[in-house]
Amino acid sequence: MKLLRWAVAGAASASVYVVYRYSIGKKAKGEDIFTSPDDGVAKLEDARAKSKGSKKS
Repeated sequence: MKLLRWAVAGAASASVYVVYRYSIGKKAKGEDIFTSPDDGVAKLEDARAKSKGSKKS
């Protein structure tokens, strides 16, 4: 039983480590780490509007 607990604790700590490393990588690139989906959609719409505006010129 103790071995099972160690395995579960190891898997949990490994997943926390992966999320931590992922967030550090995104932070290093200058991206937002924890954004809401609404913010992401708004950024995409702004980018599309800018690209359409620049193509018309």
